[in-house]
Formats: sequence, structure tokens, C-alpha cells
Amino acid sequence: MKRTTLLVFIVTILITSIQAQKRAKKNEQKPIGYAITGTEKGQTGWREVRLVDVSTGEELKTIYKSDQEVEILNARTGKPVVKKDLATNQTPRKKVVNLDMELDKKEMEKGVQAYTVDANKNLQPTKIDKAQLEEIQLAVRNIKTNINTNINNKIDINTNVNNNVNVHTHTIVICRGETRMFQPQTDKPFATNSAAAAYDKKHERLYYTPMGINQLRYIDLKSNKIYYFEDEPFGTVSGLGDGSNQIPRMVIASDGDGYALSNNCDHLMKFGTGKKQEITDLGALTDDPANGKFSVRNSSGYGGDMIADANNNLYLITGNRKVYKIPIETKVATYMGTIQGLPQGFTTNGAMVESGSKVIVCSAQSTEGYFRFDLTTMQAEKMSESSFVFNASDLANGNLAFEKEKKKKNKEEQVEETPVTEEPLVVESKKPTELPVLENSKIMIYPNPVTNGLVKLSFQDQPVGRYQVQFMDISGRVLSTKNVNINSNLQIEEFRLPEFMTAGNYLVKVIGESNKVVTVNKLIVQPKAF
Repeated sequence: MKRTTLLVFIVTILITSIQAQKRAKKNEQKPIGYAITGTEKGQTGWREVRLVDVSTGEELKTIYKSDQEVEILNARTGKPVVKKDLATNQTPRKKVVNLDMELDKKEMEKGVQAYTVDANKNLQPTKIDKAQLEEIQLAVRNIKTNINTNINNKIDINTNVNNNVNVHTHTIVICRGETRMFQPQTDKPFATNSAAAAYDKKHERLYYTPMGINQLRYIDLKSNKIYYFEDEPFGTVSGLGDGSNQIPRMVIASDGDGYALSNNCDHLMKFGTGKKQEITDLGALTDDPANGKFSVRNSSGYGGDMIADANNNLYLITGNRKVYKIPIETKVATYMGTIQGLPQGFTTNGAMVESGSKVIVCSAQSTEGYFRFDLTTMQAEKMSESSFVFNASDLANGNLAFEKEKKKKNKEEQVEETPVTEEPLVVESKKPTELPVLENSKIMIYPNPVTNGLVKLSFQDQPVGRYQVQFMDISGRVLSTKNVNINSNLQIEEFRLPEFMTAGNYLVKVIGESNKVVTVNKLIVQPKAF
């Protein structure tokens, strides 16, 4: 009897262990990421962090909730962060009282005036029309719960005051002659919201920076404590009104360091994740000359996120769906194209790598779903099963684009470098598989070979429409892209090759509007080209 009971007990343990392993393996296969969200689906106010399954929109784990108390420590000393009284140095010109009640619509309709505060601490009136009253009322409610809302940039009631000691953010609302002022408590983890996060899987940390606060912070995912790099500038943002210098993009790159980028691309910030954790401003990005009108510095492309690949490159996905490739060494941004196939109104605010060339994007505006797109084709498809997911200001995971390809290449190189032993090993050299050439006599590329960095494509008798031209290495990896509109029977387009396309063999692929490959030609770049 005892033996039978013991046998049943052992079998039960084995079954339970196998089931647990299956569940763990299934979870590992899920495309999961850290998302900065509102308190509920469809809401804004980016102050909560969740681990989500992007294939379903399901929340797997709550990482941080805006109403929870957490231990906040200095990242250098490990000592508690001292809360600061932000009202100490303020001397507004009018009577100031605490915002201890909400303004109802009737009260606001009787007379509402908003003021901004300039650098000299002078109140400057801001016009408000009736159509904006409800938006202001919502903003006031948000202020009461420590949410600082910019009201879609329609009304400038978020203004910076520089008193030569600290930089603060003021929101001032005048209602029926009474002045009320709110100052966000910036020592709270997500007091001013955040749109930039990066997952450091080696140290189990989630780095982030709040909007309007030039400070790097991170959540220790093992202890749930939050660390601040106090008194260490992280960019140059002076407050919530300084949109161009705000940092909404962040990622951990293949070198193990973190990188963050300001909206205006003037500041590529590097931060170490190891023992030193140094913070360095690498300076501004520059445009590849081939970008033309698609400059990386265009203000219409603010927002978005960054991902990284296994070859020390960053990729910027802007809020308006444009994609740029940025080698860390050169900081030269090359326009790759615009993501196609996303729903109308879907802004690309967060991004993370699924695998290979597949990238998952989310929107701060839309809850329609999460979408994946391919870096080589720029074509997107819906991947989430649910039609109602968390809209988010950022996504983050630890994956790198083309990581498997990099590992495969390294293995092949190791095989080729195998030393000769007493009995020589015959090792067949493995070369990258070349894409087949697909010639089209109606689309010609010249000069070929190219010697001056300029190539031309002649389109003859091609259907009118939009075409995408891709410059690739011989394995098919896209190096640069450009969109052209064909509207005549004979049209010649000129392209300047990126400087990193050194001497060697390349491929030029042309894709039509129906996503059909029209031609693939081999291009030879000679050493004298640069």
C-alpha cells in the first residue's frame, strides 16, 4: 500500500513538472513586451507599466501602478531620494490657492482665462474658445490627480519657469477672477508621464525617462524598487512645453548600452548599464544626403520609438510611420521608407523586435490592435487576436533585429577559421546565399559599375504609380530604400548611394504598388566611388 501511494505521488510530481515546463515553454514563445499605458484601455496619461502579450492584448503582469507606493533610491548611492518642495521658490504675481476642487462646466462658461508664465515670471494671457472648455475641464480633473495633460497642444497652459535655481512646470487657470496653480510633484516615478522605455534583460531593469524631466530612471524588476540618476542631466529638456527636446525614444543596443533620442534629433544620449553606468550626450544625428525631403529632423516626425539590430545599428520609427536606419558609429540617419498597411489614425508610438526583420508597433491613439511590419518591405499586418488592446506610449523587449542571422554568420565564420590538425579537415566555405537576379529590360540601372556614388534608374513603359527602390547586400538585407512616383512613359530617377556602401557587389530591387517585385539587378560599386 505504501509503495503504491509513493508511486502515485512520484507520478503526480512528474506530471505536474511536465505541465509546468510546457506552460513555461508556451509563455516563452509568446511575443511579450513591456508597455507604458494609461490606467485603462483607451485612456491616456502614461503612468503605468504592464507586461503584455501583444498577440492578444492580455496583461500578463502589472509592473507599476500609478497609485502604488514604491521605494525610490538614488542610482549611485542606493540611498532614498529626498522629496523636494517645488513651491518653495515660486512668487506668482496673483493670489495662488490649491486646486482642491474641480471646475464644472457652468462655472467655466461664466468666464475662464488661462495664462502662461514666461522666463521673467510674467503672466501672459492665452485665448480660449468655447469649443475648448470641455478639454480644459478634463485637463483640470487630470491636474487634480497629478496628471499633467498638454491638451493636444491646442492650449499652452503648460509652461516652464526658470528661477535660476530649478526648472518647474506651471499650469495656471483663472476662473471667475481666482488664480489657481498646480505644480506636478516631479519626484514621483511617472509624475509627468513617459513615452520612452528600454528593457535591459541582462540586469532585469526597465530604463525610462519622464516627459519634461531630463533625468534617467529605471525599475529594478527583481526588487520592484525604482532608481533615479539624480542631478545628472539626461538631455536638455526644460519642461513639458519643450517638445522638441523631449525624449520619446529609447532602446538597449547590441553593445549592451542604452540609447535615447530627443524629438529634434539634436541629442543621442548613451547610458551604460554595467557598473559605471555613464551618461553621455553623443550629439546630433545627420541626414543621409539621399534622404531628400524625408529629413530625420522634420518636426512632423516627432515621437515614436527606437529598436536595435545585432550589427550595432539603431532604427528610428517616428510617430508618423517613417523608418530610419542609424549606425551608432556614424550617427547618419538613412530613410528606409514609410510603413504601409496600418489603419487610418494609427500613430506608431512604441516598437519592439519580434524576430529577424519583424517589428511590432503599438499606437497611443488606437486600440484597434498591435501590428507587425517587416524592415525589408515596410509592409504591416495585424497580429493581435483582440480588436481592443492597450494603447501605449511605448513598447520594449530585449530582442535585436537580425539576431539569428548574426549568430548564423558568426558560426559560419568560425567553421571557415577551423585550424588544420594532423589529419586536415576539409571544410567547405559557406558564403551568404545570394538572391536570384530578376532582370527587366524596361528598368535599367546605370552606370554599372558605379564610380562616383551616383546611380540612375530608367523606367520605360511602366504602369503609373508608386514604386519602392531597395538597395541591398547580396544576402538580401536592405541597406537603403527610396520611394518614387512614376507618371510618364520614360522616367529617369537618380540616387546617391549611402557612404557605408563601400566597394563590392550589391542588389537593387524595385517593388511595385501591389507589393510585387518588378526587378532585381546586380550593382557593382568600385573602390573609387568614395
